[in-house]
Amino acid sequence: MRTAEEVLRSPRKGDAVIPAPTPLDRYRGDPADAYAFGYLMAANILAEHVREQGCETVLFYPVVFLYRHHVELMLKNLIFAFNESAVRRVTECEELSKEDRDTLKKAHSLQALWDRLRPTVAALGGVVSAEEMKGINFYIQQLTEIDPHSVSFRYATGLEETKAALGRAQKEGAVVDLQTFAEAMERLAGWLGGLDSYVGEIIGYYDESGDEF
Repeated sequence: MRTAEEVLRSPRKGDAVIPAPTPLDRYRGDPADAYAFGYLMAANILAEHVREQGCETVLFYPVVFLYRHHVELMLKNLIFAFNESAVRRVTECEELSKEDRDTLKKAHSLQALWDRLRPTVAALGGVVSAEEMKGINFYIQQLTEIDPHSVSFRYATGLEETKAALGRAQKEGAVVDLQTFAEAMERLAGWLGGLDSYVGEIIGYYDESGDEF
């Protein structure tokens, strides 16, 4: 156990600082999933901390960013999952070009990512209802309005613009605090996670059956 003196001392040249990748090596799933769900878990833990102990003023920014970043990563994961040959066999959608894949990796607009994903989701047929699609689009639109490029809750340089965007997003007669936002994001995350599991089942089925495309 470290002493108080060790914890409180100043940084020294030669200190061991950077964590080893050992925990990452233990993860046996898709690394992209670890990224996405790691941000979701972190957001959930912080939101729970706010619920129990407060600190909403300073934790507001990271909570919103972490949930938003989870959504961004999940949308990207789903776009690439829908591009798998097994899924395209079901949706009959065209394969992404290398240029499209490279562009998507650098994209940060949630609306642009959802607009890319939405037609492929619709191509699954009746798996996702029109009402669900409208609901997801509504959530994505609101997130895009308050943070179009994934910078609004990372840097204070545009604070006034961010506060103004948050103000414009409020609905008359509704009171939305950070907890309500977190609940909405957990709802969105659950839907995206469910879709990811469904697509994974399609990929797994064709992998196991050994059907050729």
